[in-house]
Amino acid sequence: MGPLAKEYTKGGQYFQIKVGDSKPAYYVIASAPATGQPLEVIVKNQGDTAEILCDSKPGAEIDVSPVMGKGFPIEKAPPSKIPYLFIFATGTGVGGIKALIESDALKARERQLTRLYYGTFNPDMTAYKALIPEWEASGVEVKDVYSGFGQGYVQDAFQKDAPITDGEHTGIILCGQPEMGEAVKAIVEKQGVKEDLILTNF
Repeated sequence: MGPLAKEYTKGGQYFQIKVGDSKPAYYVIASAPATGQPLEVIVKNQGDTAEILCDSKPGAEIDVSPVMGKGFPIEKAPPSKIPYLFIFATGTGVGGIKALIESDALKARERQLTRLYYGTFNPDMTAYKALIPEWEASGVEVKDVYSGFGQGYVQDAFQKDAPITDGEHTGIILCGQPEMGEAVKAIVEKQGVKEDLILTNF
């Protein structure tokens, strides 16, 4: 295991990547910590650094920062006290959630409900689509939300479902666009979820 992998200890951590003189870009690590496997990220072919990365050949040199961030403080929501867990991820933000699921940090089987609202434009732009059955087998109910199919965003899909009835024993995990996070936070706080149980990786 390389030195960079040793710095990665918790799902939700990230690093910066730059290629040559490109502007550094942040990427959340998608592989589970402490697996001994290469670190994995999702790169959307949009923006200076991402476009250069996507055009690079195997073996190309890139500059990578030390691992950054605290990761998701999932220890604040143990299954014994927080039996309901709702997760919201959009676009490449699902990488951080993949790391949580595959490391079993969520302890989904020990909860009454663990549900992921995963928002993308359409199925073709949905990373890890083939892994979703495995995630569901691990106890995570996955609800795909395709904005390109007129389904709105993850917060819209969540509002159409039954509201949270036990906010005191419900946790929330957010990974994706800040606007999504703010929208979800406003909804769940009205439904009684405590602020310290709305978990982010920054």
